Amino acid sequence: MPLLLDFEGKVSPQVIVAAARNYWNGKEIMTLLLDRRGDQITITEEVVKAAAGNEWYGEEIMTLLLDRRGDQITITEEIVSIIARRFNKEIMTLLLDQRGDQITITEEVVEAAAGNSRNGKEVMTLLLDRRGDQIIITEEVVIAAAENRRNGKEVMTLLLGRRGDQITITEEVLKAAAGNEWYGKEIMTLLLDQRGDQITITEEIVSIIARRFNKEIMTLLLDQRGDQITITEEVVEAAAGNSRNGKEVMTLLLDRRGDQITVTEEVVIAAAENRRSGKKIMTLLLDRRGDQITVTEEVVKAAAGNEENGKEVMALLLDRRGDQITITEEVVKAAAENGSIGKEIMALLLDRRGDQITITEEIVSTIARRFNKEIMTLLLDQRGDQITITEEVVRAAAGNEWYGEEIMTLLLDQRGDQITITEEVVRAAAGNEWYGEEIMTLLLDRRGDQITITEEIVSIIARRFNKEIMTLLLDQRGDQITITEEVVRAAAGNEWYGEEIMTLLLDRRGDQITITEEIVSIIARRFNKEIMTLLLDQRGDQITITEEVVRAAAGNEWYGEEIMTLLLDRRGDKIPITNGVVKAAT
Repeated sequence: MPLLLDFEGKVSPQVIVAAARNYWNGKEIMTLLLDRRGDQITITEEVVKAAAGNEWYGEEIMTLLLDRRGDQITITEEIVSIIARRFNKEIMTLLLDQRGDQITITEEVVEAAAGNSRNGKEVMTLLLDRRGDQIIITEEVVIAAAENRRNGKEVMTLLLGRRGDQITITEEVLKAAAGNEWYGKEIMTLLLDQRGDQITITEEIVSIIARRFNKEIMTLLLDQRGDQITITEEVVEAAAGNSRNGKEVMTLLLDRRGDQITVTEEVVIAAAENRRSGKKIMTLLLDRRGDQITVTEEVVKAAAGNEENGKEVMALLLDRRGDQITITEEVVKAAAENGSIGKEIMALLLDRRGDQITITEEIVSTIARRFNKEIMTLLLDQRGDQITITEEVVRAAAGNEWYGEEIMTLLLDQRGDQITITEEVVRAAAGNEWYGEEIMTLLLDRRGDQITITEEIVSIIARRFNKEIMTLLLDQRGDQITITEEVVRAAAGNEWYGEEIMTLLLDRRGDQITITEEIVSIIARRFNKEIMTLLLDQRGDQITITEEVVRAAAGNEWYGEEIMTLLLDRRGDKIPITNGVVKAAT
């Protein structure tokens, strides 16, 4: 940097921003720039933002800039807000000392200070001390303090102490505290302790506390404002969904307000969905209010979809209310969509209630599409006599991205006589990014002789699979396969294996391809010299190099030059070089 500054180049705004952002040498570079080119440095909003984002040396860089060039900053509300939100008391003091006469402490600045996660209390104290007459504590300021994850309690205590008469604890403030994962509990306790008697009690406020906080805060609310609180269904549902403290909050509500509580289906669903405390809350509800609980399909679906606590909740429901549980299509789908423990839940359901499932094509297809060999084996063992392996089931297995090969092997082993490989099955395997090739190889190995060969099936294999799979198809059913324009076009669209497939098709069936201008053009446009040579060697007497073919070769992005050279060498006297050809080449 010193060497660069020896030349007479100007320091651009981007250089100053980069120096302010530099985690390692930012202060040293900024000092050098100020020493050597200070007259070229302007502290813009972008520079202040860059320093604010510098976790390691941002405060030192900002202090340096204010010390050396503070009198030349263009003061904007945004600059003052950034400093209030990101820096410490000393930097704000420096700004006020240097440019105080141009600074107004707006609502945005106060809100920024309230949200300052490291230095909120000290910056807010400074602003109140120096500019208290300009400060109004709005709802947005109180919300910012309630959301402050590190400094929120201290800022809120300060605001209540210094400007309590301006503060109203609204639903939005309580929601903000509820969303503060680090210090929400402490802030909520503070608000209830100091201003609980002034909070307007609504169902929404009680629900927020039931859903997000612990027994102590709910106790405080009931003690202070119990006469205004009704424990509605929404409140009970919120408590049932409280992931950390649901059991203790629900116990408190049942103990203190049991006569107001009805355990509805929605409450039981909320408990079944609860990822951390579902089993504990469900046990409590069954123990205390079992006579009000019916385990509906929606409840079982909720448990099946619970990614953390679902297995425990389902086991509890099966133990206590097994006779009410029916495994429907919707339940199987919910377990299938449970990426964490869906297989375990499905195994549990089949183990405990498999003999009572109403077998439908949709249930078998869902299991084939989403689960593993063990689950499918369990289903076939228990209910095999009622299961038919339809095209839909085979298609589902072919599309199973995790366990498709093992599921398909199982189906072929146990029900091979029921399996037909249709276009839709081949298409499903082609769409399987992970195991499509293995599944297609398996199907051709085991049932290739029974595939109904269509142009579409050959095209799908040419477009999506590798040389080995096409070889297998040709070995088994070559006498029924015609290499049409559509097949050639499909091979041309095979990004990974197109050239090897086209070479194979020409080697094995080149003499039977119906040569059309379109086929020659596709090969000229998409393939390399070797493939065009093979085509010319095998079928040259039937090939005319038309303007369309030459245009296609000229437009071949990868192999155009070598294809064109080949055509000129072999058919130069018959090649028309038209304006269209020249345009395609440019």
